[in-house]
Amino acid sequence: MGGGGAEHGHGAEGAHSDFRAKVWSMSGGPNCRPKHWRRNTAIAMFGVFLICIPIAMKSAELEVSLLILLI
Repeated sequence: MGGGGAEHGHGAEGAHSDFRAKVWSMSGGPNCRPKHWRRNTAIAMFGVFLICIPIAMKSAELEVSLLILLI
């Protein structure tokens, strides 16, 4: 049937080796240290604030307008 050779980590050494070296993930796994991660995080946070602040301002403006209409 399947067999399960060493290339799949089912061999005799598979039980003793670290499986994380063979696992792929989008985040890069447990030893991931992308280049310039601090700069990239700062740019992303700046983008979030750049988008969220005008939305919050408009939301507050509309809320005040709604309160005036209800009075």
